[in-house]
Amino acid sequence: MDDEYGALIHGAYVAAMDDGADGWLPWLQRASDWVGGYCGFLGMVDRGRGALAWNAIHHPDPVATARYRDEGIYLLDPQVPVVARLERSRLYRDIDVLDFDDPMTRRHVDWTAEHAGMGHFASMAAVIGDGRWVGGLSIHNAVGRGVTSDAQWRRLAALSDTLERALSFGVLHAEKLREQWWTARLAATGEPAALLDESGAVLRMTADFEAAVARGDGLRVRGGRLVATDWASQRRLSALIERATVPGGAAADATQIERDADRPSYVLCAWPLPQERRSLVPDHAAALVTLLDPEARPAPARGLWCAAFGLTAREGDVAKVLVDGLTPDEAAAMLGVSIATVRVHMRQLFAKTQTTRQSQLIRILTRF
Repeated sequence: MDDEYGALIHGAYVAAMDDGADGWLPWLQRASDWVGGYCGFLGMVDRGRGALAWNAIHHPDPVATARYRDEGIYLLDPQVPVVARLERSRLYRDIDVLDFDDPMTRRHVDWTAEHAGMGHFASMAAVIGDGRWVGGLSIHNAVGRGVTSDAQWRRLAALSDTLERALSFGVLHAEKLREQWWTARLAATGEPAALLDESGAVLRMTADFEAAVARGDGLRVRGGRLVATDWASQRRLSALIERATVPGGAAADATQIERDADRPSYVLCAWPLPQERRSLVPDHAAALVTLLDPEARPAPARGLWCAAFGLTAREGDVAKVLVDGLTPDEAAAMLGVSIATVRVHMRQLFAKTQTTRQSQLIRILTRF
């Protein structure tokens, strides 16, 4: 095993730790040079969406690379439908899989030859995990050099197993990071929440957000998108989501969503997710939305109160009913004790929480 091949094996795992294209660029350049190609492409296809999730490009002419992206030529890449149909990982040459009579394929091949000097290629495609993802590496020859040689083919094949394992590791690593972000974000807010993509489509919802949508008393999901049941609310909702999901979206914003039967309005908050943070977010979401229901009461953090302030079980009971809005008289009736007993517990609560009034006590306890 030569030194460069060993460096490529090690480098693939290092690159996989950085979800997305940027971490792979130095590795891609070395791999392209080692295989003996003119340029190289590395990408990940999300077969669930039938779209290219990300791609890295190594090309000697940065102007050609910029034009390839800016003019949307990458959207015509004929390899995307090829890998979308794969049932298992494989190596292939362009002459074995492409239909050169197809107009879109022809346009892509002609453009890359004329403007980027790219000719024939060979690729390895790796079906990852449960099959949702396919990662692929393509090494292209310069125009006029001809098809991939046997020596190039052998070198590409030598990289294929390592690259498949590294890409699989990267997907698993990224998915765990995203799930941890989602779990931590929800633990921080404790509110019903949903993630939206750049088109405003719902990617995922918490169970309580899903329940609110299922009730249909102000919000629904139609065609994969959040819609309001009230026309005026729908206009505000559409504008809010558009502002939150547009690239470089504005700061957090909110709007009211009218509900049926004269119930208090929902408040929907939208939090744009900057591009640089999306690699940590499930499904590369563009925005997080949270739902405030004025009628919903968060579950009291009774256990935390007792731990933080050394409350007894009975003091915790009294604290809970006070936070729920009951007066001392109502608390006594609810707990089946005398008002004098409740007042004794309240004095203990004031002492342990270093407060002097019921309003101060409730303000502290509701922050948990």
